[in-house]
Amino acid sequence: MRHRRKTDKLARNTTQRKALLRSLVRSLFLYEQITTTYRRGKVASSLADKLITLGKDNTITAKKTAISILGSKELINKIFGDIAPRFAKRHGGYTRVLRLMPRAGDGAEMAILELTERKIVEKKAKTKEAKKPKEEKKPHAAPIEEKAHPATTATKEKAEEEKIKEKAKSEGQKLQQGFLKGLRGYFRRKSG
Repeated sequence: MRHRRKTDKLARNTTQRKALLRSLVRSLFLYEQITTTYRRGKVASSLADKLITLGKDNTITAKKTAISILGSKELINKIFGDIAPRFAKRHGGYTRVLRLMPRAGDGAEMAILELTERKIVEKKAKTKEAKKPKEEKKPHAAPIEEKAHPATTATKEKAEEEKIKEKAKSEGQKLQQGFLKGLRGYFRRKSG
């Protein structure tokens, strides 16, 4: 008899429901945290807990069962080698479902489904000092060149200034030729 064996059908037939849960659990194991609707999260949570329990067994039969559910050998290796050992001291409660604000489009109850024990990945902070070693080498060479050839550096600076002025003129012409064509100049004259 099937007493107390009610499943949440999620308004889908059996094959669609299994495919949906399979993809949710795959994403959960890949990213260790996903955002989904509350009902889907609750059902996917129970499936994920069962797969982690299989991962704690770490037998060939458990692996074959997990492959038949998820269909991905690479993901099974992650579950059995990385995720399940994290929960070795735990006897259940491998996932949690946290409620969020309703979705703006249709008002569906949203939730975060995540593993209770996640790896903490420390991001390396990028400092300005790490970027500056290349710039520090150049100033040492630049003063030597200026002292050796003061006339050539002055002409280079003038040439660079002329290039900047030409770019500014060409950008100004592009603005006038673009959207609203000549009206920009008209409004500038009126306001000035």
